[in-house]
Amino acid sequence: MKKRQKMQTFDWFHWAALVAIGVFLGLAIDGLVDLATVGAWGSIIMILGLSAGALVFYFLIERVINFISIGRFSEPQQLRKPRKPLALSFALPNGIIIGVIGAQFGLANLIL
Repeated sequence: MKKRQKMQTFDWFHWAALVAIGVFLGLAIDGLVDLATVGAWGSIIMILGLSAGALVFYFLIERVINFISIGRFSEPQQLRKPRKPLALSFALPNGIIIGVIGAQFGLANLIL
């Protein structure tokens, strides 16, 4: 079993950004649950459809940029990447949990 990398300076910035994104996602999830309890299903379907479209657009743009930057006929990329640090792997789920719990205590009113 391969060992994990140690956290470097850029990894800490990446970790903080993922936690912040997770907090906002947790607040958005709590808002969607509030909309569902009121019965605003049309709004929920529209929000989820736009989010799915944005996700597809993101992956499409990512593949295009990857194709342009690496090229189709270049050497194959490294097959075995080193494992990410554990703190970096759990940053987004922890941020979502913090966001959902924080929304119950009024964090959504404070931030949004």
